[in-house]
Amino acid sequence: MTSLGVHAMTISTNSSQTNFNLIANNAIELRKILDAQSSGFNGNNASLQIQMTKHLHGNKTHELLGQTLLKRLAISPESLREALAIEREDGSKKIGEILLDLGALNQEELDLALCAQLDIPMVNLANFEIDQQALQLLSGAIAKRYRVLPLILYKDYLVIATPSLLSPQTSDFLRFTTQKNLILVVAKPQEIIQAIHENYLDHEESEGLQEFEQSLSTQEPDLQAIKDAEFMARQQPIVKLVDSMLQTAVMRNASDLHIRPEAKHFDLLYRIDGAMLKLKEYPKSILAAVVGRIKIMSRLNIAERRLPQDGRITYVHEQIKIDLRISIIPVQYGESIVIRVLNKNQGLRTMNQIGFQAKDEARFEDLLNRSHGIILVTGPTGSGKSTTLYAALQEVVKRNVNVITVEDPIEYELEGTRQIQLIPAINFSFPQALRHILRHDPDVIMIGEMRDVETCKIAVESALTGHLVFSTLHTNDAASSIVRLMEIGVEPYMIRSSVIGILAQRLVRKNCPHCLAEESISPMMRENLGLDPDEHFYQGQGCEHCHHTGFSGRLAVYELLVINDNMRDAIHANASADELARLALTNGMTKISEHGIAQARARMTSISEVYRACM
Repeated sequence: MTSLGVHAMTISTNSSQTNFNLIANNAIELRKILDAQSSGFNGNNASLQIQMTKHLHGNKTHELLGQTLLKRLAISPESLREALAIEREDGSKKIGEILLDLGALNQEELDLALCAQLDIPMVNLANFEIDQQALQLLSGAIAKRYRVLPLILYKDYLVIATPSLLSPQTSDFLRFTTQKNLILVVAKPQEIIQAIHENYLDHEESEGLQEFEQSLSTQEPDLQAIKDAEFMARQQPIVKLVDSMLQTAVMRNASDLHIRPEAKHFDLLYRIDGAMLKLKEYPKSILAAVVGRIKIMSRLNIAERRLPQDGRITYVHEQIKIDLRISIIPVQYGESIVIRVLNKNQGLRTMNQIGFQAKDEARFEDLLNRSHGIILVTGPTGSGKSTTLYAALQEVVKRNVNVITVEDPIEYELEGTRQIQLIPAINFSFPQALRHILRHDPDVIMIGEMRDVETCKIAVESALTGHLVFSTLHTNDAASSIVRLMEIGVEPYMIRSSVIGILAQRLVRKNCPHCLAEESISPMMRENLGLDPDEHFYQGQGCEHCHHTGFSGRLAVYELLVINDNMRDAIHANASADELARLALTNGMTKISEHGIAQARARMTSISEVYRACM
């Protein structure tokens, strides 16, 4: 069914039943009107849509709007004559705008007059029987913010009461939120505010009190424990302990800090260079205090122990701001905490530091110099996709182009770009952000992740209209990204016209150069990787320099697929991922495992690392 725009979201003006003076006192009466006029908003009434658009854009004669205002006693004849005289001298303004500028009319009266022209019915909400299904389509916060009230859910349409005409942006937002076509009716502002309070706020307050009363009985035995934990969390030893945990994570370049409760103790672990490293055990008796301290720092509810919580801390270490993302979930032995460490002043690499081979670096830089198209970086979580994207953006920024990024979260602050942080709590996600940044005249757009069909289609449309787009996908190899886009819902002809290159990558741990020794490789591993039985490889054995892990740092192994005419023909023919991969290899792509083996031959990493990451 075709979605009607805000200008056409109303009841047919051809009906005498739907004149503006009608007062619909209850839902039954309004339903009768809708039934009588259902053919008027079935999405096929093109003439009605044109008529509504003309009304709202002022294409009716100015005298008609003036006559409507005079009949409603909203303006005086003298004011109308003055406004008409100004309009004749300056044709850039509508008669309504001129009356507003003169102070002869307020916005509310103008909106009501326009509603009268459109024959939008007026509803009396005093004793209106509101459809509970309609109320559930909008939250109380949205209803209060936009002063709208859902009244009736009618087929694929939602009847909404509003004190005035909705702006196109508000209408689009409400239609997107409810996933329904909107039918507008007019009600008095005071009645709408009162109805919102009665149907949303009072109900939510009542539910909140009931939940609180229920929680008192379940939490009462633990009240003293919660108070004790909060008291301990503010004591100097606990403050110093948590601060030491965070400092150690930053100094050792850990990407994540884990506090993992066990039956009789809890473990402190760090993820360093992609590997989990257990640092210390602590007594279970101080777990509640440590968790409480972290909750206080991230402004979370210290009394809530039953539900997961997410928070954020801006931590300052040696005058450097570190962004810490907190995730707390209840598990069988207490609350488990994972803290992601985002040091925006470290980890930002250049293209030279990514580890490209000379041939692939030249091909990738050629992609960066294109004026339009999509460049994808793919791989599993933690494979360094964001690091590579930022390295690419640093090269692009040198061309003095307008670069805008949409990220969740912003991992590094990149000079010369405008970076947008998504806020899911207010429904500000990738599609919403992308619609707005396209009006900011960008040359280059970086999308944190293409995770749904709407985001993908906006990215494709942006690439087809002259923008260079960078983004990421979660796929195992470069060729699978093409198939993944098709599975999301992007048509093959759009993929072949927009995607210009795909970089699939993994991160492998680098050998510690201070403790290298020959690596023992199983026959099965050699066979699967196609290695010569007599070829020797090396790995770190562990020493003080690498904290006895055998590794120090990480490097990227990758495969670069450049889309050429042969690849486009294969995409158009719906070729499988295996067929696309074979074609890419004939066109000069080096498999990700082969690149890893080349790094192992250079003693940069071990064969076991390559096998773990690439097979």
